[in-house]
Amino acid sequence: MSSSSHLKNIGPLIINLDGTELSDSERQLIEHQLVGGIILFSHNFISKKQLMSFVNDIKSIKDNLLITIDHEGGRVQRLMNGFTHLPSFEKISEIEDSDLRTEIAYHVGYISGYELSEISIDINYSPVIDINHNKTNNLLKDRTFGDNVDNITSLANAYIKGSLDAGILPVLKHFPGHGRVITDSHTEECFSDVKMNELLDTDILPFKILHDRYADHNLPIMTNHISYKNIDEFITTYSEEWLIRQSNLIFSKKPFFISDDLEMFSATILDGKKISCEKRVLLALRAGCRMVIATTMQDNQIIKNKASSQYFEENYLTGDIAKYFEKNHDKMSTVVIPKAINESRERYGESLKNMKKIGL
Repeated sequence: MSSSSHLKNIGPLIINLDGTELSDSERQLIEHQLVGGIILFSHNFISKKQLMSFVNDIKSIKDNLLITIDHEGGRVQRLMNGFTHLPSFEKISEIEDSDLRTEIAYHVGYISGYELSEISIDINYSPVIDINHNKTNNLLKDRTFGDNVDNITSLANAYIKGSLDAGILPVLKHFPGHGRVITDSHTEECFSDVKMNELLDTDILPFKILHDRYADHNLPIMTNHISYKNIDEFITTYSEEWLIRQSNLIFSKKPFFISDDLEMFSATILDGKKISCEKRVLLALRAGCRMVIATTMQDNQIIKNKASSQYFEENYLTGDIAKYFEKNHDKMSTVVIPKAINESRERYGESLKNMKKIGL
């Protein structure tokens, strides 16, 4: 199980791997100072036993490497065989009794956290705390706790507590809220003309309340790739206005910002032109991101050809990014991985029982 630890001088890149075992080139890649984390996907998984061995092998190369995953539940759950099939956040929000709803949110956070912690995963990119303003938004469909700020905050709070109790660090996403656009940043540019005062009264509230409430844990916050034209021309991930100036006004403690995948279409375009991978990373880090996700998941052919390590080496392990990290890493935030509570096995059994009791 995970134990409480403060991880320092972590490289800024979170990358993916091609298969279920490490290749020699991937081992060399992980050793590079810029690689600070691995994000797992379904193609890395055959069984719980295999994945545990895979994660242990990865961590044996570098002791301050973060193992991360998207494991929300519903349609965004990377690990299935041998893991509890978790309900979507929408499903949880539809439970009529408010006390039971909150209780189940805790149990889901705990179950997912316990099962991930068992195989030495550190971070889960969950919960989604966006307000779903538009039901036609396919990106967020069934992934949110709804459109009411109080309900979202209450249910996400319970889920976060469950995750932390199980020894997993949750991530709040997608700051400052992805619910006002119907476009998908994976495949197209995203813009919003909403004004700051409206965001402060709605979309930003769950982020502010929950981050401040868990200030000791400094919960990471994932940035979105939306440009809010009335606030800044840059997408949030590249925006000093958002991640430095506004962030200082919104939060009681400077957040540990992690970008969404820089290979998503909306992050690849600036002023109508495609920008290099190096420029994306430098823009994000200078704007205030502590780490960035970069994957080859947008191009299945790279993974099929087992060429991700070559892609990262050629496009992301550059001299300028290394210089930036070497110059700034002493000032960069540390990550605190929570310690699981002592009676974790018993609580896991209780959580499973309670979730199954209501047919989820």
